[in-house]
Amino acid sequence: MPNGEYMEVARKRRTVAIAPHVRLLTPLLIILTLFPFCFAQNATSYKYEAPIDAKDGLRTGNLRQAKLDEAKIVAGTHEILKGTYPNVHSLLIFRHGKLVYENYFTGEDVERGVGPLGVIKHSSDTLHDIRSISKTVVAMAVLVAHSQGKIKVLDEPIMRYFSDHAKHFTGGKEKITVKHLLSMTAGFEWDENTSYADPKNSEIQMNNSADAVDFVLSQKMKTTPGSNFDYSGGQTQLLVAMIKKATGVDADLFVAKHLFAPLGITKFKWVKTKSGDPSGASGLRLRSRDLAKLGLLMMNRGNWNGKQIIPAKLVDEAISEAINIEKASDFRVGYGYQIWLPSFPVNGKWIRLKEFTGNGGQYVQIDQANGIMVVTTAGNYNNREMKKSTQVIIEDFVYPAMLDKLIETKP
Repeated sequence: MPNGEYMEVARKRRTVAIAPHVRLLTPLLIILTLFPFCFAQNATSYKYEAPIDAKDGLRTGNLRQAKLDEAKIVAGTHEILKGTYPNVHSLLIFRHGKLVYENYFTGEDVERGVGPLGVIKHSSDTLHDIRSISKTVVAMAVLVAHSQGKIKVLDEPIMRYFSDHAKHFTGGKEKITVKHLLSMTAGFEWDENTSYADPKNSEIQMNNSADAVDFVLSQKMKTTPGSNFDYSGGQTQLLVAMIKKATGVDADLFVAKHLFAPLGITKFKWVKTKSGDPSGASGLRLRSRDLAKLGLLMMNRGNWNGKQIIPAKLVDEAISEAINIEKASDFRVGYGYQIWLPSFPVNGKWIRLKEFTGNGGQYVQIDQANGIMVVTTAGNYNNREMKKSTQVIIEDFVYPAMLDKLIETKP
């Protein structure tokens, strides 16, 4: 999700909390808002049922055991079905590591690289675009490769991996390190705030280029490496290329063997760039339960059901603030290794999230202090005009449903 888009949605989060307002709905938004009415289950007929144990490695429980008010979660579900949160496709709620709420909805969807899919009745087995959460997956793969000694030092210049593009490493590019790519502070000129429908968008240009790596490395430098955050799928694509150069296999194959297989993730799809590499910026499709496994892996400091997939100290580093993006009296956001780190007050207490985010309403939101994780998928791609996005579900009816005391984590 581009920096401009993320910050716009994040600021709405603050605006809604401070001074709710009504926006004029565009025709597209009206259509999206009506989807739950037309295609999802009737709001009045919904009754909570605890998630089933699918024997997929996820532990399950129920809302009562998790000290979450069932009536408030059901009321929130009704709001989804009524269209208050438009075109939501799935919502999963975890408490203290257990899946305690799981629901799938009917709505229109699009698959990147394919096009409109029409109206889909989503289920636990449905693959879904996770868009920019693909970036987080690539970062995890880099950490795995580093723990294996394939990528030896995160502070080392990336030029050692790109000797075939040596001509580009001048004017400060020779100082770019692996950490700079992970934290999106390499310093390239890059524009992803322009609409993805516009050919001037840098990611679109990269995806359409014959050599994505050469395209990224050929960009001019705007700032000194490490000094400024600038959201760039190009930096993620360089990490994809690095994984292949360091391990000898394509990044998607490395991820499948060393990250997905240990988590029991067997079903996925990854769009390729024109140059043949998996699109690290936004090309991955996963099931919602499998997306949740990635969140739990990071929530549990790299441990999955007793097996250490990523060293805990590397996870701690990945979810720590590598650079601050905005700091205000009522909001703060930083960035780790392809992970957003927002902090804001809820009922007068500061909470801190780790957020994997993707265009259209794809979120994994982790609150380690309170043992909460929320996973959402939706079909609102490139739509910034929504009054209520899936990002605020955690605040609107998950936190209010807590029956125990909210633990504060000050920024």
